[in-house]
Order: sequence, then structure tokens, then C-alpha cells
Amino acid sequence: QAMNGKRIATQKSLFPATFQMSPADAALLEDLRGDLEILGFEVEPFGKDSFVVHGTPADLGSGNEQQTIEQLLEQFKHFSSEFKFSKREKLLRSLAMQQAVKAGQHLSQAEMKNLVNDLFNCGQPNVSPAGNPIYIEFKKDYLTRAFGK
Repeated sequence: QAMNGKRIATQKSLFPATFQMSPADAALLEDLRGDLEILGFEVEPFGKDSFVVHGTPADLGSGNEQQTIEQLLEQFKHFSSEFKFSKREKLLRSLAMQQAVKAGQHLSQAEMKNLVNDLFNCGQPNVSPAGNPIYIEFKKDYLTRAFGK
């Protein structure tokens, strides 16, 4: 939905985070601010190459705003150029990759169930943000041919 411009809910920060970036990253962040706003980030310039974060996407953990934005920009910069995605889609995919469940991360039964339900409620449940398959579906006739039964 954010791809089509529907804004993601923002969690306002009680104590806004201020941080400084390199001039190149500051220019990139300034260029991406409009799309970041749709993703739920409220970021404003705060002097030369400095920014203040007033809010983050509601489902994002608080307290590491600078690290989250820096990682998001890094992922965005290194996103595969073989795919022809818009800036917003690259940001969405970068954020999804950053926030994905990592290997070895323990989840409760409820978290696992919610994760699978969310997966099958999205528009493209069979492809990861990087374009890799999440699961492979084998049809009955294929299995019958493959195993000769």
C-alpha cells in the first residue's frame, strides 16, 4: 500500500533524535525525505548535514533511529541495479530487508503464526524483497511424474 502512496502510521518520538551525516549521505537523505515520510519516518534538516527524527514507522523499535536510517541508506545505495525499481520501491525493499527476521532469531508461536498470516496477506507472498523465492510450490502432477507414482 505504501508503494501506491498510502502513508504508513508514524510513532512520534518523545525525545527526537538528532544526528549528523556525511555530506553525500545528507544529500541522499534530503532527496529521499518525501518517500521516507510515506514509509512513516518524520525526518527534518537540522543545520548543515544534520537531521532530527521526530517519528519512525509505528512497527519499528524505538531508540536506534540514527542506525536504522543509516542502514536504510546503505541498503538503498547498494541495492541491486539489475532491477528497475522506483526510489520508493527500493526504500520499501531496503526497509523490509533490514527489518526481516534474521537466521537464528527465536520467535514465539504467536509471532510465527502472525508472520505466516502476514506473508500470505501481501501482494507477492512468494518473493523476498531481494527478489529471491520464499517458497516453491510443487503441484501434485509434478510430484507424481518426479517420483513415478
